[in-house]
Amino acid sequence: MSDPENKVAPRVNHRDRKYTDVPCAILFLAAIGLFFGIGFAFVGSKNVDLFETASDFGINTFEYKMSDSLKEDADACCAELTDDEKSWSFMVCNGRRRLDAGGFPSDGGMLDVFAIKPGIPATLIAAAVFISIGWIALLRQFATPIVFLTEAIKVACIFFIAIKTDDSSAMPVFFIIGIVYACLVIWKRDKLKFAGRIISHSCMALQKNPSMFGGLLGIKALYCLQAFCFVTFVSQSAEVMEVAKVYEIGDEYTAAMNTCVLQNASWVGSARSILMFCWLWSIMFYTQARLGVISFVIGSWHFHPNDMPSVLSAVLTVFTKSLGTVSFSALLLAIIERIKKSLKFKWYHHCGPQFCITVPFACLAMVLLWCLETCLKMLTKFTLILHIFSGDNFFGSAKKCWGLLTRHFENAFVTEVTSRAVLTIGAYVFSIALAFSAWAWIDSEFGWKSLSTASDEGGSLIRFFGWFLMMLFNLWYPTLGIFLMIVIDMILTQWGVGGQEYWVAPFAAVFVGIIAMLFFTYMAGVVLDTIDVCFVCWAVDKDNNVDLSESEFNALVMELPDVKKAPNLGPNTGLNSTLLSVDQMQMQQPSAPPVVQGQPVLLQNKV
Repeated sequence: MSDPENKVAPRVNHRDRKYTDVPCAILFLAAIGLFFGIGFAFVGSKNVDLFETASDFGINTFEYKMSDSLKEDADACCAELTDDEKSWSFMVCNGRRRLDAGGFPSDGGMLDVFAIKPGIPATLIAAAVFISIGWIALLRQFATPIVFLTEAIKVACIFFIAIKTDDSSAMPVFFIIGIVYACLVIWKRDKLKFAGRIISHSCMALQKNPSMFGGLLGIKALYCLQAFCFVTFVSQSAEVMEVAKVYEIGDEYTAAMNTCVLQNASWVGSARSILMFCWLWSIMFYTQARLGVISFVIGSWHFHPNDMPSVLSAVLTVFTKSLGTVSFSALLLAIIERIKKSLKFKWYHHCGPQFCITVPFACLAMVLLWCLETCLKMLTKFTLILHIFSGDNFFGSAKKCWGLLTRHFENAFVTEVTSRAVLTIGAYVFSIALAFSAWAWIDSEFGWKSLSTASDEGGSLIRFFGWFLMMLFNLWYPTLGIFLMIVIDMILTQWGVGGQEYWVAPFAAVFVGIIAMLFFTYMAGVVLDTIDVCFVCWAVDKDNNVDLSESEFNALVMELPDVKKAPNLGPNTGLNSTLLSVDQMQMQQPSAPPVVQGQPVLLQNKV
């Protein structure tokens, strides 16, 4: 009987590949061009410049240096105001911004922190890059010890927060959390050991292909460069202004009056939204490009180690012939993130009697979104791996992917939860630590006490835990969080809510933590992608009746609950198949030496 159409050959097609999904490649290149076009438009359209001046009658100020055209608009607007109204239009008519006691603009926001103190995000994000690289380098050599050390660092961080907190009522809470987590680590130590074994196996594949890291670091360098441009462009967009005359309704202390205000130019908001979506697509692209290079190298090493392409060839293939498929898979992931952002309920949706309806719907939406996100992301990832192996377009690879997964995994779902959780939560804790560092640094620079819970003012502890929960949520969903933080910051500064000493530092700290989380998860993804490629190689071997009885990874796979352990008796196999589970071994001489862990079995037996 002939093989099924969706059977995957045990090789990586690296010689006669064709360009795939070309329209999406063109669209992605256009999006990259749009990203830099909008970004440089922000830089070129910047029409105000801030510089600190000496105190004026005891009031510290930043002075605006306006462009000539903006100054003309400001003078024209101020000429229509009374003297009292001009005094309220201090920023526009006098060209200055008032500062609070710490030297921060009283109408400023998160982006002003980066404009005034660029060294804070630059230093901490650079630290995230180096720490993430060192973390993965240590995992390559000491997988299991580093797994347990990562868990120990998490417990130590919780205890450190408990010791350093100024509030006596918060200290026991953190100590209890730390003790509970330590007990959980002890209880799940066998799971952690298994995760260490899985990670160790994947790191062995990485160690056998050290040159691959050159290509991956090159991709990460592009990632870092675009991340730097993104932060720069967004910061510069805050200084693209126009003058507007508005009518402000008074209160019990002030009368209603006309004022002239500086606000973002009308085109900045929509342009910034397009910029952020292009950035989101780029984040997903670099993640998928990393997976593509790993699949190319590890798959070749596994199936035909004597006929391996160079790492440069793998990178060039991903960025040329496979660009369309890689960018299409990244687009799907970006759309999933965008849908997730749109469907999430906001806190104000639950305010009022409708909460009895909105809360259940919010819980149901969370479950459905999680299922949708998990399934589509997993299928997209494995589809890309099979595309790299076969050279087919996205939909052709998706058909083969579905067939392969349904033959060997229950419900076509495969993942190793423990190792993924260990690396993801490790990245999470490191990012939280850097976010707190940024928070303390910003407070120190501007003389604020937003991080302290020992304030004499009421509600300081509640405020701290509110910011802390916001940090936990946004760092866990970094691609979603980066959009939320920028949008909320723009709304708060536009509405002029004030109280910058309470909210600007945590907002800026969370933004730094999100960028750090993206770097940490990118590097952790190197190991996780290798594990996924090993899963696919195992399934392809099983599909092609390769003898896996001597495979260490096969023994690990058999311990997973969602793996079909029985022999595959599909239309391409028979009762005499050599592919049996570990506890049911039968031998059959294949026509060609099968491959296990990068070496033919016959050669392994002679070693």
